[in-house]
Amino acid sequence: MKKTVYLDVLKLLPAVLVAGAIWLWVRQAATPDAYPAVAAALRQARPADLQSITVYPLLPGPLGGDVRPFQLRTMAALAPLLRALQQLRPVAISQAAPQPLLEATVVVRLQPALAAAWHLHSRDIIWRLATVGAQPVALRAHSSVVCQSAALSRQVRHLRDSLATGPARP
Repeated sequence: MKKTVYLDVLKLLPAVLVAGAIWLWVRQAATPDAYPAVAAALRQARPADLQSITVYPLLPGPLGGDVRPFQLRTMAALAPLLRALQQLRPVAISQAAPQPLLEATVVVRLQPALAAAWHLHSRDIIWRLATVGAQPVALRAHSSVVCQSAALSRQVRHLRDSLATGPARP
């Protein structure tokens, strides 16, 4: 009886060890990058270190027309947004603050070399631009970091408004 139990345990042990190793590997890969590493990578970045910035507007433009997602890839287009991203500074938001009004999602895709230099798990840094009260903020996806984002919100609104397709047709 004891021999059978020990044999069953020995048969299950490798499967449990493999499952545990896979769980640890997946869990570590799914961990969001720490804000200090992300902020340092953005501060060090030059336009050539960014592969692209994609903006997904959630609010219509001033004319009320359709606003589609857009992607910036040229250095001239990336530079102003990168400067605005480098100005992000964490702020404390009180618990009594109203719910944020989400305006856009900004996905910054880093070149592999910069992400590897800062030991980032992901090359994509995702920010959700919002307004809390009258203050523009950037909420970092998958984290509790909230940053003041007046310059970034202004740049994104300017780009969104310049690309708006005008009023919707009936």
